[in-house]
This record gives sequence, C-alpha cells and structure tokens, in this order.
Amino acid sequence: MTEQKPKPFTAAKNKLIITKIVVIYSAFFLLLKISAIIQGGWVAANLLVALPIILLGLLGYYFLRSDSTNWVYAIGSIVVISAMRYYEQDLIVWIHNLV
Repeated sequence: MTEQKPKPFTAAKNKLIITKIVVIYSAFFLLLKISAIIQGGWVAANLLVALPIILLGLLGYYFLRSDSTNWVYAIGSIVVISAMRYYEQDLIVWIHNLV
C-alpha cells in the first residue's frame, strides 16, 4: 500500500500559520515605520506605505478571531507584502514628491 502525502494547500493548519505570520509581520512593520518616523523619516510617506500592510494585518486578526481563514487571503497577502517590500523605497520617494 502506498501512503498519500497530504497536499500543502489543503491543510487548514497551513492557512492558520500563514495568517498568524501576516498578522505578526504587520505589527512588526508598523513598529519599523514608527521607528523610521522617529528617526527623521517622512511622516506621510511612511504611514501611507505602511497602510496596506496594516490593513492586511487587521483583516488577518479578524480572520483569526472568527476562526475563518481562507487561501485567497493567505496567498494575496503574501503577494501584496512581497510587492510592497520590493517597491517600498520607490513608493516612499514618489509619495513624498506627490505630497
């Protein structure tokens, strides 16, 4: 008999772990942005760049409290956080020049 390995995208435990990581990362990212502002960074630009990640963290916190995690949130948040981190410096300069 052959044992079947569980597929990684079917386990509810993986969704829960990813959601927890996103919530913790969002809180950490907010602390980093507050630290950057205290050290003399641009206030409006840093807060606007942090806004999408903070919203993802709050949404993840809601999902954790209501025990309803889903893959759309998990994968979407990974994509958004990766894109925000990759373009963070360019976005900060662009927003500062805009404001």
